Amino acid sequence: MKLIVDIGNSFYKLAIFEDDQMVFFKRFVKVRVKDINEIRKKFPFSEAIVSSVRKKHAYFIQHLQKNYHLSILSHKTKVPVKIMYKTPATLGLDRLAAVVGAVNIYPKKNVLVIDIGTCMTYDYVDKYNNYHGGNISPGIELRLNAMHHFTSALPLVKRKKNKEMLGKSTKEAIQNGAVLGIKFEIERFIKTLTKKKGQMAVILTGGDAQYFGEMLESKIFVDPNLVLRGLNEILK
Repeated sequence: MKLIVDIGNSFYKLAIFEDDQMVFFKRFVKVRVKDINEIRKKFPFSEAIVSSVRKKHAYFIQHLQKNYHLSILSHKTKVPVKIMYKTPATLGLDRLAAVVGAVNIYPKKNVLVIDIGTCMTYDYVDKYNNYHGGNISPGIELRLNAMHHFTSALPLVKRKKNKEMLGKSTKEAIQNGAVLGIKFEIERFIKTLTKKKGQMAVILTGGDAQYFGEMLESKIFVDPNLVLRGLNEILK
């Protein structure tokens, strides 16, 4: 059994994999050594891997280093894809892990990975496992917060899928601008990249993958745990 840890901007995601099967998953706001010990009582892992987008490592990672075989993902870690990014040291490790997970699900196929979380990332890997890079844009909560924070009159509203495309109030207009803006952005990106690169599989992942996956007209595969699956592959 292996402990897989994905540390994002907002949450800690912990999973246990037995071979290729995820047998445990939990999302934390904060992780304590006590939490690690409780997980191990039920799932006796001996090795672990950590991917983090944060600069500071939490204390529980030191505990893992002292007591288990721990791998910390970095741009120097060997992965089953060829990195063609100009600045590999600045490539988000969650993006890298997601791409590895994608080529494992769709071997020998062009794949576009769209990770929808605090930020949205687009990452493209071809059928020869060459990773070509991608784009980064604001996620839904960032858009809603930014419109409120950087203006003097726009309120902070909660996301909502409104029935009408045109907002009938300022609140609806903001909601539509954020929600439909992401929907149209994704659909146009897929269409444009397909014209340039040819047919590809599309995987949506991240905390808001299911939320937007239900709205898209494009044929996609939704896997909220793609980064975890990729980390498991890297550890293997």
